[in-house]
Amino acid sequence: MEDLTHRLGLTPTETYKRGDHSTYSAHPREYTSWSLSTGYQPSVDVNDQLQPIIAQLRGKETILDDIYDTYDDMQARFIIVIVMEEGQTPALVFDLETIQFAHRIRAEFDINLYANPYEEDPDFKD
Repeated sequence: MEDLTHRLGLTPTETYKRGDHSTYSAHPREYTSWSLSTGYQPSVDVNDQLQPIIAQLRGKETILDDIYDTYDDMQARFIIVIVMEEGQTPALVFDLETIQFAHRIRAEFDINLYANPYEEDPDFKD
Protein backbone atom coordinates (compact mmCIF):
# COMPACT_ATOMS: atom_id res chain seq x y z
CA MET A 1 0.00 0.00 0.00
CA GLU A 2 2.91 2.31 0.65
CA ASP A 3 3.93 1.64 -2.95
CA LEU A 4 0.56 2.91 -4.26
CA THR A 5 0.70 5.97 -2.01
CA HIS A 6 4.20 6.79 -3.24
CA ARG A 7 3.50 6.17 -6.93
CA LEU A 8 0.23 8.11 -6.96
CA GLY A 9 1.49 10.89 -4.72
CA LEU A 10 -1.82 10.76 -2.84
CA THR A 11 -2.63 10.06 0.78
CA PRO A 12 -5.38 7.45 1.05
CA THR A 13 -8.43 8.08 3.17
CA GLU A 14 -8.38 4.47 4.39
CA THR A 15 -6.28 1.36 3.93
CA TYR A 16 -6.50 -2.18 5.19
CA LYS A 17 -4.98 -5.51 4.32
CA ARG A 18 -6.54 -8.84 3.55
CA GLY A 19 -7.05 -10.70 6.80
CA ASP A 20 -7.31 -7.54 8.94
CA HIS A 21 -10.27 -7.48 11.28
CA SER A 22 -13.02 -5.03 10.52
CA THR A 23 -14.73 -2.85 13.09
CA TYR A 24 -17.97 -3.47 11.16
CA SER A 25 -17.90 -7.27 10.98
CA ALA A 26 -16.67 -10.29 12.90
CA HIS A 27 -15.14 -11.64 9.69
CA PRO A 28 -11.64 -10.71 8.56
CA ARG A 29 -11.25 -8.55 5.43
CA GLU A 30 -11.36 -10.56 2.21
CA TYR A 31 -9.17 -8.18 0.21
CA THR A 32 -6.63 -5.39 0.55
CA SER A 33 -7.95 -1.86 0.03
CA TRP A 34 -6.43 1.56 -0.64
CA SER A 35 -9.17 4.16 -0.94
CA LEU A 36 -9.93 7.83 -1.45
CA SER A 37 -13.18 9.04 0.05
CA THR A 38 -15.14 12.21 0.64
CA GLY A 39 -16.82 10.60 3.62
CA TYR A 40 -20.52 11.13 4.13
CA GLN A 41 -21.76 14.44 2.76
CA PRO A 42 -25.38 15.45 2.32
CA SER A 43 -26.00 16.16 -1.37
CA VAL A 44 -28.61 16.00 -4.10
CA ASP A 45 -26.06 15.27 -6.85
CA VAL A 46 -23.48 12.47 -6.60
CA ASN A 47 -21.14 14.48 -8.83
CA ASP A 48 -20.55 16.85 -5.90
CA GLN A 49 -18.57 14.02 -4.31
CA LEU A 50 -17.42 12.10 -7.40
CA GLN A 51 -15.73 14.95 -9.26
CA PRO A 52 -13.28 15.90 -6.43
CA ILE A 53 -12.14 12.25 -6.30
CA ILE A 54 -11.70 12.15 -10.08
CA ALA A 55 -9.78 15.44 -9.97
CA GLN A 56 -7.21 13.80 -7.67
CA LEU A 57 -6.73 10.94 -10.15
CA ARG A 58 -6.64 12.95 -13.38
CA GLY A 59 -3.22 12.97 -14.97
CA LYS A 60 -2.29 9.74 -13.18
CA GLU A 61 -3.66 7.38 -15.84
CA THR A 62 -0.21 6.16 -16.93
CA ILE A 63 0.80 5.60 -13.30
CA LEU A 64 -2.38 3.59 -12.77
CA ASP A 65 -1.57 1.51 -15.89
CA ASP A 66 1.85 0.74 -14.39
CA ILE A 67 0.23 -0.19 -11.06
CA TYR A 68 -2.17 -2.56 -12.87
CA ASP A 69 0.84 -4.18 -14.54
CA THR A 70 2.50 -4.64 -11.13
CA TYR A 71 -0.57 -5.92 -9.27
CA ASP A 72 -2.49 -8.44 -11.40
CA ASP A 73 -5.55 -8.59 -9.17
CA MET A 74 -6.01 -4.86 -8.63
CA GLN A 75 -9.43 -3.34 -9.28
CA ALA A 76 -10.48 0.30 -9.35
CA ARG A 77 -13.97 1.12 -8.21
CA PHE A 78 -15.98 4.25 -7.61
CA ILE A 79 -18.19 3.25 -4.69
CA ILE A 80 -21.16 5.53 -4.30
CA VAL A 81 -23.34 5.13 -1.23
CA ILE A 82 -26.62 7.01 -1.33
CA VAL A 83 -28.75 7.33 1.77
CA MET A 84 -32.15 8.67 0.82
CA GLU A 85 -33.84 10.68 3.55
CA GLU A 86 -37.54 11.50 3.62
CA GLY A 87 -38.02 10.18 0.10
CA GLN A 88 -35.49 12.60 -1.43
CA THR A 89 -33.52 11.00 -4.23
CA PRO A 90 -30.32 12.56 -5.60
CA ALA A 91 -29.36 13.01 -9.23
CA LEU A 92 -27.47 9.96 -10.45
CA VAL A 93 -26.09 11.08 -13.82
CA PHE A 94 -22.61 10.45 -15.19
CA ASP A 95 -21.55 12.66 -18.07
CA LEU A 96 -19.56 11.28 -20.99
CA GLU A 97 -16.26 12.71 -19.70
CA THR A 98 -16.72 10.88 -16.38
CA ILE A 99 -17.60 7.63 -18.11
CA GLN A 100 -14.61 7.92 -20.44
CA PHE A 101 -12.27 8.66 -17.53
CA ALA A 102 -13.60 5.67 -15.57
CA HIS A 103 -13.06 3.48 -18.64
CA ARG A 104 -9.54 4.87 -19.12
CA ILE A 105 -8.51 3.94 -15.57
CA ARG A 106 -10.44 0.64 -15.74
CA ALA A 107 -12.79 1.64 -12.93
CA GLU A 108 -16.20 0.20 -12.21
CA PHE A 109 -19.11 1.94 -10.53
CA ASP A 110 -20.56 0.29 -7.42
CA ILE A 111 -23.74 2.09 -6.36
CA ASN A 112 -25.46 1.28 -3.08
CA LEU A 113 -28.88 2.76 -2.29
CA TYR A 114 -30.34 2.90 1.20
CA ALA A 115 -33.80 4.34 1.81
CA ASN A 116 -34.41 5.46 5.36
CA PRO A 117 -38.02 5.33 6.44
CA TYR A 118 -39.98 8.48 5.85
CA GLU A 119 -43.43 9.62 6.77
CA GLU A 120 -46.12 9.42 4.13
CA ASP A 121 -47.79 12.64 3.10
CA PRO A 122 -51.16 12.52 4.92
CA ASP A 123 -52.80 14.44 2.06
CA PHE A 124 -51.65 11.90 -0.56
CA LYS A 125 -54.29 9.36 -1.63
CA ASP A 126 -53.69 6.41 -3.97
